[in-house]
Amino acid sequence: MTYTDSNRKNNDPRPRMKRLKLTGHLSGSEIFERYRKTTQAVERTHWQIIYLKSQDKTVGEIAEVTGYSEAWIRRLIHRYNADGPDGFGAALPKPPGMVPVAKVQQLEADHARKSEELDTARAVQLSMLSPPVPEHPDLDIAVFMETASELGGDYYDFHLDDDGTLTIAVGDATGHGAKAGMMVTATKSLFKAMGHEPDLLALVRRFTQTLKSLNLRGLYMHLTLGRYLNDQLDLVVAGMPPILVYRAATGHVEDVVLKGMPLGSFPDFPYQQCTLALDPGDTVLLMSDGFLELLNAEGAMLEPHRVRALFEEAAGAEPDAVIAHLREAGTTWANNRPLNDDVTFVVLRRKV
Repeated sequence: MTYTDSNRKNNDPRPRMKRLKLTGHLSGSEIFERYRKTTQAVERTHWQIIYLKSQDKTVGEIAEVTGYSEAWIRRLIHRYNADGPDGFGAALPKPPGMVPVAKVQQLEADHARKSEELDTARAVQLSMLSPPVPEHPDLDIAVFMETASELGGDYYDFHLDDDGTLTIAVGDATGHGAKAGMMVTATKSLFKAMGHEPDLLALVRRFTQTLKSLNLRGLYMHLTLGRYLNDQLDLVVAGMPPILVYRAATGHVEDVVLKGMPLGSFPDFPYQQCTLALDPGDTVLLMSDGFLELLNAEGAMLEPHRVRALFEEAAGAEPDAVIAHLREAGTTWANNRPLNDDVTFVVLRRKV
């Protein structure tokens, strides 16, 4: 039997077919736990899709948010239904579109089409989206952002309250160019208006509900929100890379992984929050995924394990020196080729 999961209009002349459903191998909470604990990128993609299907999302909705084809998503769900949660991982199909060569070629073409108008727009955007780094009594802070195209999709911002509460945002809109710039501007406006919200989870829900209501189809914002007060850093993540934390006492780096869909996709997604205690000398790296996806001459990505090692090499230094070390390593890895995605770093170090 052929299955479909697309939403149909009442006057759609095509035959109405049975909706694709998940077999009840696991409960929704069990599926989410599998998704939360995954560490490999391909496996994480599969469990993310299975979780979204368990929440009664249509294949069309899942395809729109994740960027994978409806046919591939159906094939994955059929594999899960047939083989179960343990068996379907043995020979999972690799998500299409993960080879980055076409992306690099597209970005090179975009650079070739630069115009005076886009250069002007880029200068305006950077002046708006590069706020001054706040002075904080407990933290040394450094930032870096470089865009891959005329109008970038990365974003960072700060909100400092009178009591010393510092709220940090690091974001990455889907895509590049004018559309990504629209999403960044909308997110910045929301952060400026609501950044004082005391509950980070409530703030993320308000962000995603508002962005969803704008109906910017195919545009989403991946975002990390952090809030520091009294030696503690609260974190909520919506589809961003792991947060790296250097512990001065041990000299080792910890990964903080919080799974979440990008803002503007599913307002009912159960985002998670964690709290880190920061001791003197501890350093935190927040970043977009552009650094992880830097390509070398063979087309290989820099990837999390190399970034973790690079951060560990320099994390005992001042935040500016940490960023300089990462930038130099990235330039060496990419052999001075143009960026294939925007790169943003925000480094926080508790003062000694």
